[in-house]
Amino acid sequence: MKKIFLLGTMLAAMTAASAKVDMQAHMGTSEAQEAYSTYQAKQKAYYSGNYSYDELRKLSGNDLFGALNTLMGNTSRIGDSRLSYNSLRYAYVDVDKDLNKSGYIIGYYDGASFSATWDSGKTWNREHTWPQSKGANSSTPMGHDMQSVRPARVEQNSDRGNTAYGESRAYYDPDEVSINNTYYNPANLGSYRGDAARVILYDYVVYGEAGGHKNSLYNGEAQLLSKLGGSGVFESIPVLLKWHMNDPVSLTEMVRNDGGQNYQGNRNPFIDYPEMAIEMLQNVSGVTTYTVTATGAPLWPAYRLTLKSGFIAYLGTKDSRPEYVTVTGASYSYNKENGRLTLTNVTGKVSISSPWEEEEVTALEFAPVERHSYKTIRHGQVVIVRDGKIFNVLGQMIQ
Repeated sequence: MKKIFLLGTMLAAMTAASAKVDMQAHMGTSEAQEAYSTYQAKQKAYYSGNYSYDELRKLSGNDLFGALNTLMGNTSRIGDSRLSYNSLRYAYVDVDKDLNKSGYIIGYYDGASFSATWDSGKTWNREHTWPQSKGANSSTPMGHDMQSVRPARVEQNSDRGNTAYGESRAYYDPDEVSINNTYYNPANLGSYRGDAARVILYDYVVYGEAGGHKNSLYNGEAQLLSKLGGSGVFESIPVLLKWHMNDPVSLTEMVRNDGGQNYQGNRNPFIDYPEMAIEMLQNVSGVTTYTVTATGAPLWPAYRLTLKSGFIAYLGTKDSRPEYVTVTGASYSYNKENGRLTLTNVTGKVSISSPWEEEEVTALEFAPVERHSYKTIRHGQVVIVRDGKIFNVLGQMIQ
C-alpha cells in the first residue's frame, strides 16, 4: 500500500461484507477503489509542505530524486534498533495482511495466502527484492527495509535466487509465475512485474545517490545505473519503466504501503504517484516520453506521461465507466467491463476521449417528456436530453 495497522472503517466494512477481496485488483478496479479513500487520506497527509504533490510535480530528474531522497530519509525509522531483519517475521501479519482471512498474509510473486505464523522458514521466508549479494545485506537498513523485503513462499524465493529482473533469457520475470489465490480474478490481469519495479525504484531513491543528493541511509550498492544487466538487479531502465507503467498499482501494494509507513515511517512514492518514476528517470531512460491528455474519460490513475511501449490505465469509477473510448497517437484496446484501457505502439502525443453523452437508451430508461426531449439515466442520475443538450430534473443545463 507495521506494527499497528488500521486500514479504516470503510475497508473493514467492505471486507466483512464481501470476504472475497481480490488482493491483486488494480487501483482502478472496483475492489481497490472501495479502499482508495482511506489510502488516499494517509497518502495526502504524508506528502505535505515542500513535499506536497503539487510541489513535487514541479521537479524532474535529479531534482526530483533529491526531494524524494530527503523525504524518505527524514521520515524513515529504519535505523531504530527495534527494527531488524528478525522483527520482520512478526510484523508481516499487519503489513501484508490478507483481507479475506485474519492471521494470513499475501505472498510475493504468486499472491498466495498462507498463515502469518513464523515456522522457521518451512512455509515462507523473507525475499530481498534487491538481493543481499548485490548490496542489500540483512544487517544493513536496506537489507531489512519493510518496504522492500517481502514475505514469499520458499519455493518462489528459491526459484528467483539473486537473478536480476527482466524479460530476456536468463532474467527473472514474475509474469511467468501463476497467481495462486482462490479469490484472484483473472479478468483483473494481476501481475508482480509492477510491484517488483516499484520496489527497485524505492530502494534506489532511498539508499542511492544522484546529482550529489544522498541521505544518511546512503548505500553505495544501491546505484541503479550501475546495477543494470545480468549481474545487477534489473535488465534495463526501459524494461523497469515498462513493467512499472504496464502493471498499475494493486490493492496489495496500497495496503502494505500504509502498513510500511506505520512500521517504519516512510512510504514508497512510486506506489502513491507512479508518474514520478518517469519524471525522475526520463533523462537516463533512453526512451521517448509522451504527454497523455484525456477528454470525457478520466484516467485512473491519472498518468501524464507514458512510454513508447504504452501503458495500462483504468477509466471512470466502479459505478460509471464509458461505453467506449477513442484514442489517437497509439494502438489500443478497451474493456468496458472493468474500464481497463491498454495502449501500445505509441506514436506521438496520446489523446483519449469518450463521448459520454452518446449513451444508448434502453426501453426501460426511455420516458417521453415533451417534443424533441427524452428522459434517461446518466451515471445513476435522471437527466433530460433536449435538442442535444443535457439538463438535470430542475431544468439546469449540465452540458
